[in-house]
Formats: sequence, C-alpha cells, structure tokens
Amino acid sequence: MTLPKITQDNVHIFIPLKASKVSQRFAKNHDISQKQALLEFYNSKTYADLEEEDTKLWYEGINYLYDELEREKNI
Repeated sequence: MTLPKITQDNVHIFIPLKASKVSQRFAKNHDISQKQALLEFYNSKTYADLEEEDTKLWYEGINYLYDELEREKNI
C-alpha cells in the first residue's frame, strides 16, 4: 500500500487535530480559555508555518509544535 504524497493541496488534513491538541495544552498551561488559546495559535507564526507543506511542520508531533509556540510567545 502506497501512502498519498503530502502536498500543499492536502496538508490541511493534518492541521485540525494538531491545532486542537496544541491549544488545549496552551490553555491549560497559561490558564486561559480553549478559545483564546486556539486564537493565539491561529495567529502565530508557528501556525502559519504549519500550513506550509515545505516547512514539514505537519510531520512533527504535538510536543514539538507546542514547544515552538512557547518559544515564539516568549520572545
């Protein structure tokens, strides 16, 4: 079985679950609402990079994405 190639046209398939998990953790660790955390993530460079197939962030796990978001927000 051959897996489909990930392209800019289909990379969006990976984003919703990752966004949900990262924002849940961010909300818990910063004592903010899930909605606010999701907005923080959606408005981040980390999320913008996640949307771009060539960055390969879609391949990374939740912990990596969360750490990237934390680094970005702490600069």
